[in-house]
Amino acid sequence: MFLQSLYEYAQKNRLLENLPLQGRILHALIPVNSDGKLRFDHLVPLTRTDEKGKERPGQERRMPRFPGENNGGKAYFLAENCTAVLGREHSEDIKKGISPGDPILSNPTKGGNPTKAFLHFWNQIEQAYNETNDKRLGALLSFRSIYLIEDNEKIAGNLPFIEVQANKKGNLELMAKTNEGNFLPLKAATLGFSVDGEPLTMENDTDPLRAYWFDKYLGEAFQDDADEASTSALDAQSVCLISGDIGLPIARSHKPKILGVPRLSSGGYIVSFAKEAPAFSSYGNEMGQNAPVSERAAASYVLAVNEFLKQEDNHINIGPISICFWSKVISEVPGQFKSMLNRAYPEQIRNFLLTPFAGITDREVLRRDRLYTVALTGNAGRVVICHWLDQTLDDAVANFKRWWDDLQIVNFYIDFVAEDAGRRPSPLAIQNLARATLRQSKKQKNDKLLPTRIVQLYRSALEGTSLPITMLKPILDEFRSALVKNEEKKPTYPYSQSRFALIKLVLIRNNNKKEEFMPEYQLTDTNDASYNLGCLLAILESLQKRSMRAGKAGSERGVEKPNAGIIERYYGQASTAPALVFPYLLSLSRHHLSKLSKGNEKDKRAANAIEETIINICKKFKPNPEVPGDPPKFPRLLDLERQGRFALGFYQQKAYDIEQARKYKASQGKEGLDIVDIDESNEVDSEPVE
Repeated sequence: MFLQSLYEYAQKNRLLENLPLQGRILHALIPVNSDGKLRFDHLVPLTRTDEKGKERPGQERRMPRFPGENNGGKAYFLAENCTAVLGREHSEDIKKGISPGDPILSNPTKGGNPTKAFLHFWNQIEQAYNETNDKRLGALLSFRSIYLIEDNEKIAGNLPFIEVQANKKGNLELMAKTNEGNFLPLKAATLGFSVDGEPLTMENDTDPLRAYWFDKYLGEAFQDDADEASTSALDAQSVCLISGDIGLPIARSHKPKILGVPRLSSGGYIVSFAKEAPAFSSYGNEMGQNAPVSERAAASYVLAVNEFLKQEDNHINIGPISICFWSKVISEVPGQFKSMLNRAYPEQIRNFLLTPFAGITDREVLRRDRLYTVALTGNAGRVVICHWLDQTLDDAVANFKRWWDDLQIVNFYIDFVAEDAGRRPSPLAIQNLARATLRQSKKQKNDKLLPTRIVQLYRSALEGTSLPITMLKPILDEFRSALVKNEEKKPTYPYSQSRFALIKLVLIRNNNKKEEFMPEYQLTDTNDASYNLGCLLAILESLQKRSMRAGKAGSERGVEKPNAGIIERYYGQASTAPALVFPYLLSLSRHHLSKLSKGNEKDKRAANAIEETIINICKKFKPNPEVPGDPPKFPRLLDLERQGRFALGFYQQKAYDIEQARKYKASQGKEGLDIVDIDESNEVDSEPVE
């Protein structure tokens, strides 16, 4: 069904018609006249403007696709790297004594793949010219005869636009002068041609060279280097597993390559067969014969995947995973889901969930339409399907609504502001949630994300599945680490909304014991012991901080801070073995309360409010009724799930106190509570999200 849905998409959008062409990034054009001579002593650079408005090298142009698989020693038609086009080395090879800019050898036996690619590039130009008599190709051949001369068994010649310069690291690099007096590094550049000022590309549908290339491509694309006879003998009786067509040529390998999947820089295949691996063959069949798919169907589904990986609305890249979206009928559907997962702007999602797909009047079409998604990654040259999902739009919307509701949690930091919309995703975007499972490092990068965790999140959002309770382990470990390392100069943002929204989601989706506890959007009145212990620890921390500022005024209130407060010292033990820690912390709180009650009137009111809150929480831990005066009885150990509840209670109590302090400050004492020192509310800033 997966390949069939891709094939149907390709058929509907007629992708196969443009198979011989593809969008390629060209970095510069070599300007020649019709007589083959250079028009300038520099190249014509091609640039594009990125999302941030910056000028970037390279511009996408419609160019010939490579027919088949380029395993080295071959070249694309009309545009290639500087070695294939100009016969110059672009990289240093100390073992072979090669430096950037050196001319390559003219003998392919001695020169290897660089020489073979150079000869293949120009042989294609010559063959096309012989068949079409295209004057532009004639100009290119004249250019070669003038500037790329064989001398002393090397491709020599004077090319006025290239120079070898030292880069910023002091290494020699082959560069090309551009028309603005700047230089373009040629190591990773793709060069094309312009003839008499016109780029030699295939943008024009009526270009006669385009017709030539279509014929040539279709004649070569599906051919293998060997065993063509055995393939055609089977074709006449084979049924395509995707389209059901009979008698069509069967693809021995499913070409072209899929491009754009993470971890596959040069592309890969979803379905492939190795002739030298008979363990994957049955009944004497070889390669594609084991699962017959016609060349046309194979190329169609590959083009569909490439289309998704190219279009912004059809895919999300999260670390090592690409998630592709498409629908059967309505083209706007993939963009909606992609935006809601990737950007997660609250207002946009609220509007969508209120009236899904507003503006599409044919509700019957909506009801029958389906959403397809697939998560892809790369491994050893092959495209790996991590998960594939086919569901109705109604199910997808319902699952996403549940996901969004389960993620909602009060924000500790300043809320995601409206002006950020369009510039960066919200803390509840799927990539920010995935990053909450990472250990913090100075060079934290997306490539450290585990594919399995990303897939679990994606399935939870669109399929409504539960997340494993073990996902809490790295999140809680990193939270405890961030609490200890958090400094004013180097904030670690321990109270990240992404982190605690994910904790809440994991807990809700694993609440199979039908217990009373159910985390709410904000601070909850519950009898859950773990949750209440987290709240109690947050109160005790506020009391300690407040007591250290008791009786002080103005700037003096912010001077004295504990080097290591009760959070830094006891959070780990309190969240795993509370019976060992809380009796001591409660006795310590008597000292803090006494100190705070000796401060000014505001401090005294705060002491009373805090003491009342501590008593109310402790009442929920019943002492032994047979022992008069026995203190509250705390749990001995908390498992991973209860550690998550503890963290959630701690977080929601902190967020509640900060919110009350903000209200108290804004209303000048008319609203909110005075439990947390008002100055502490100034310490929080907006959370950095990407």
